[in-house]
Amino acid sequence: MPNIHILRTELGRTLDSVRTSVRTNGLAATASRIAAVAGGHVALPLIRAGRSFERFEFLGHRLPYTLARYNNSFLNERAVEISIARWFLAQKPGRVLEVGNVLSHYGFRADTVVDKYEVIPGVLNHDIVDFSPEEPFDTVVAISTLEHVGWDEHPRRPEKVLRAVENLRKVVRQDGRILVTTPVGHNRTLDLALRSGEISFPRESWLVRNRRNEWRETDREEALGKRYGSPYTGANGLFVGMAL
Repeated sequence: MPNIHILRTELGRTLDSVRTSVRTNGLAATASRIAAVAGGHVALPLIRAGRSFERFEFLGHRLPYTLARYNNSFLNERAVEISIARWFLAQKPGRVLEVGNVLSHYGFRADTVVDKYEVIPGVLNHDIVDFSPEEPFDTVVAISTLEHVGWDEHPRRPEKVLRAVENLRKVVRQDGRILVTTPVGHNRTLDLALRSGEISFPRESWLVRNRRNEWRETDREEALGKRYGSPYTGANGLFVGMAL
């Protein structure tokens, strides 16, 4: 039986997304996208069958797409983010901290999940900039979460994302591992920090998508030139940062 807390959270996020789309893109464009999502849900079994053998390149690896109903991963950046996270976590992760409750919806449960807003059992409602565990973690993962820190809060504090990244490095062991993914174009402060190198990771990858939600690796400039939500739903450019 579905968890009622998860259903309520997902409904709230969906309504927020619809309101934002109406303000940004207008009612007609939003209605068109809703119809496309609904059609995609009906067609998902066929989409899975048709794309089951497709792969995308990621740092020399060929990974399968994640085509799931939750959060419409078959239509957006989750198709590659979840696959990258699964690849990353398959490599002896040890004790895992997830920042933002994402992976539990796709079959992976971290040892500790910190999410400031998602009030459900098993999730710690702490602000990541203030989170201080008793012991550091072996692995820290944040999937499309950092772009919301400070930017989607009231009042808006754009510089807060820099403190969040700094704290990620504090809560992981000195020889630990970090995976961060973030869409380009959602948080201008984060984009500027990535462009300038103020935020950087030992290994980085940049990806862009096309109309079929196929993704390819590219360079920093092409990815940072993409807009969020246009011309395709969600991210059109994606940053992946890792400490291995």
